[in-house]
Amino acid sequence: MATMARQCKARTKNGRRCEGFAVTGSLYCLTHDPNRAEARAARNRKGGRKHAVPKLLDEWTRKIESIGDLLDLLNLIIADTVAQENTAARSRALLAAVETGLRCITQNELENRVAAIEAVLKNREVKR
Repeated sequence: MATMARQCKARTKNGRRCEGFAVTGSLYCLTHDPNRAEARAARNRKGGRKHAVPKLLDEWTRKIESIGDLLDLLNLIIADTVAQENTAARSRALLAAVETGLRCITQNELENRVAAIEAVLKNREVKR
C-alpha cells in the first residue's frame, strides 16, 4: 500500500523549507535528492544552458504501480511545468496537477482507512 507523500527536508537558499514532495524512498524531492546530484550536474552542464527548462520527465523510467509512483510522476510534471514561461496555459496545467495530486492523496487516505477497517474486522473474525 502507498505511503503518504512527505515534504522535502531540504532548505532553500533563503532558508525556507522546500515545498516539494519527497520522492518514494527518499527524504528529498528530485531537485534536492543527494543521490541524484551527479545526474542534475550533468544535466546542468549539458549545452552550458544554466537556465534551460528542465526535462525531468526524461528521467522517469518506472512503471506506475502505486499512488506513491503517481505522486512521484506528478512531482516531475509540476517541476517541469513550473520551469516554463509564466502563461495562462502554464497556470491551468499547474492547477490541473494540483487537483490530480489532491485526488491521489485523498485516494491514498481512503485506502489506508479501508485497510485499517479490514484489519479490525479480521481481528474480530479470529476472536469468534
